[in-house]
Amino acid sequence: MIESFALTDTGCVRQENQDRILTDHSLSLFVVADGMGGHQHGEVAAELAISTMRYYIESSQDRFDVTWPFGYNFELSVDANRLATAIQLANRQVWNYALQSPECSGMGTTVAAILLSEGASAVIGNVGDSRVYLWRGEQLKQISFDDTFVNTVALQDGADPDTMTHHPMHNVLTQAAGTQDHLDVHIIEQVLESGDLYLICCDGVYGVIGNAAVRSILSTGATLEEIAVRLRNAALAEGGPDNISAVLISFSH
Repeated sequence: MIESFALTDTGCVRQENQDRILTDHSLSLFVVADGMGGHQHGEVAAELAISTMRYYIESSQDRFDVTWPFGYNFELSVDANRLATAIQLANRQVWNYALQSPECSGMGTTVAAILLSEGASAVIGNVGDSRVYLWRGEQLKQISFDDTFVNTVALQDGADPDTMTHHPMHNVLTQAAGTQDHLDVHIIEQVLESGDLYLICCDGVYGVIGNAAVRSILSTGATLEEIAVRLRNAALAEGGPDNISAVLISFSH
């Protein structure tokens, strides 16, 4: 059985909420998009990304009538290809919109998404620095990859990104939907286990309260709504400097 709960909050500092979230059980699709690009343009990017992804995932449900505009990766499952294509299409839509609307130049959005597929498996996809965590067996693990300058440098140099938290370019993104013509979408496939709990969230959550607090809140065994509210309240208690968004998904036999 799949259960979910989601919330988004403007926070204490920002004038508008440029985050957008999606929980669609009919499509088994769950998304957090953290828009960026100035007044209102970030929310345009996030809305475009989510609506594009939703449309493609819905229209590609018939496995025998699917188009693959960015090609097909035979090392991935059909559903993993669907999610990767949905994120690439979201990127293309935001990119083209910005080209046609000069006032929106520079807008973009992170995307972190989960597509649950038949056979009790999950496909996790992301670009940008919104995260997907898995809480399993009393352990918290980050499943997504942060597309940040620090992470990229750490990968190239074999360094530990945690030692670079005070680097002046720590929060600079290397890619996000709408910021370039083609993306390197991060895709992970996992078999679900009973008791699994996924958290999709923006940096307005994990970047404000830290992994230790996320771990502590997820470990309480509370309801999904209670966990989401506690995550939000924890971020608000730290000043709520950014928009706050969280989507929680639990799986049980």
